[in-house]
Amino acid sequence: MRYKKITLNTALSLEEQNLIKIYYPGGTQDCPEFHPNTSKWTSNYVELTQKYKKIPLGNILEFIGYDYIIDVLVEQDDITHSFTWVNLYGKDISKLEVQEQPKGHYVYILTNVAYPELVKIGKAVNPQQRIKGINGAGTLSEWVLKYAMPVTDDYKVENLMHRHFEEFRVDSDQGHSREFFKVDFDKAVKALEYFSQDYYNGEPLVY
Repeated sequence: MRYKKITLNTALSLEEQNLIKIYYPGGTQDCPEFHPNTSKWTSNYVELTQKYKKIPLGNILEFIGYDYIIDVLVEQDDITHSFTWVNLYGKDISKLEVQEQPKGHYVYILTNVAYPELVKIGKAVNPQQRIKGINGAGTLSEWVLKYAMPVTDDYKVENLMHRHFEEFRVDSDQGHSREFFKVDFDKAVKALEYFSQDYYNGEPLVY
């Protein structure tokens, strides 16, 4: 991850111009209110934890891709010559706005009444459009879109799912085995929720 180190004064100037958003994840018990804006920066971080509930707390700042790190000296002990620092993190607001727009990448799960023991797991920018293409290929019984998870990296999540269920992969009627698995639907959903945690990009679509 690329980031730039800046001083607190520079960060405050950028914040005043509404160019960056500052986050304070905590980490010091001795002097939690080291600046008048501490509560505001803490609230910004709490908002992230509420928005991305499935992202581990230790990964949230990396997930949004912070652009700045601000080292702040909050205490100096002249006797022991020791220092206490805290880290603040800044995100370019223009980039944050772009990131918060839905990216439109999904990993989906399909079912088919003709094959109740199977699910089809794939990826698409538009799952509804994708399923039209699948069913438009002359299938006798149509596949139904049941679940779609929006993620930041559909290739990665799909690959994790396919590797996880590798032993349950089966051939289709056309001889293709890439996306068909002999797996219970609920089990597939739980696996998708698990493997999507680090790539969370919104609430899943349930049909």
